[in-house]
Amino acid sequence: MNKYLLLFLFLFSGVCSHAQSDSTATEKNKKKFSLRDPEDNAIDLSSYLIDFKGVMPVPIIITEPAVGYGGGVALIYFHNRKKKYNSYVAPNLTGVAGLGTQNKTWGAAAFHTHIFGENRVRTTTAFILPKIRYDYYGNNSELLSKNPVTVRLNSWGIFQEAELRIAESKFYAGLAYMYFKSNVSFDTIPGKPLVNLILSRLNSNSVISTIKPMLVYDSRDNNFTPTKGINSELSISHSAKWLGSDDKYSTLKTDFYGYWPIGSKVFSGWRFNGSYMLGEGPFYAYPFVSLRGIPAMRYQSDNVLVAETEWRYNFYRRWSVVGFTGVGKAFKDLDTFNDIDFTYTVGSGIRYKLARMLGLHSGVDFAMGNGKDFAFYIVFGSSW
Repeated sequence: MNKYLLLFLFLFSGVCSHAQSDSTATEKNKKKFSLRDPEDNAIDLSSYLIDFKGVMPVPIIITEPAVGYGGGVALIYFHNRKKKYNSYVAPNLTGVAGLGTQNKTWGAAAFHTHIFGENRVRTTTAFILPKIRYDYYGNNSELLSKNPVTVRLNSWGIFQEAELRIAESKFYAGLAYMYFKSNVSFDTIPGKPLVNLILSRLNSNSVISTIKPMLVYDSRDNNFTPTKGINSELSISHSAKWLGSDDKYSTLKTDFYGYWPIGSKVFSGWRFNGSYMLGEGPFYAYPFVSLRGIPAMRYQSDNVLVAETEWRYNFYRRWSVVGFTGVGKAFKDLDTFNDIDFTYTVGSGIRYKLARMLGLHSGVDFAMGNGKDFAFYIVFGSSW
């Protein structure tokens, strides 16, 4: 459930900006609260979030085909910094979130992100409580691809990550730890007693405990809605019994996100992701294609490649229109690569610059996957 099981990990991505607020000066000036930007008199949340240490309620509207329609809310508190630095340092964030869907999937989380010094160390801490129900289509299984079984994951997990900036460069060396415990069960199928007997024997408890060393390069001008720069990561997650995990396996990830302005009003984004399973893990932990319009965990296998591009055109004041398309493939190995079809998605959306000083855009996307699966998404910041 890359989008909603780890939705909370997206919500506490660090805030970047072209301006910085001093909380002491704010108290002295006693600025009057306003939802209007004095620069253009447009509706804007910058003052609310920066000058007044605001709590940002973020609506979560879910149209993910894998779990059905649903919604929730995240409450994110922006901590202002009293100390000034020569370069911009994003505020620390603390928040809670909760969501639910029509197929009885629900989740809750608490999280905190912290930056120490002048962007020297970045940390993220989270506790998640997801209860997920979704259709499992197998690892390139011909039988399950046409007859999926419904899986329930009653889970809880903890996540801790720390990244250390290397000298004065844009590189960070990091280490993450995740503990994820699940009770795995399968829904019965009416009129299929033999199949139900087999499914009942597959019910189990599962523990994933991983450490993930990583190397990150981040030159984005804005963590919410970047217009230029690169964010890339090379990492390998290792799950081992000595860590408390039930299975021994690793997942290698190569992620690249690039942002280039084409002109003063046109901006392009490029995404290339690779996930490679080394060994055998629990079925729900295998990589899967994650694209807008494609049901989560619908296309899953040992190896996954995804490429996507998004273009945004600022057509009027704070308003922009976006268009995007992407392809992905989940395959067992190189020998079966040509036997598997690519999945694809196309879509468009609308954006509004919601907080000018934070460079934050928000809006809605409409996507069609493989010409048949339709979904729309509320976007807060970047879709990636």
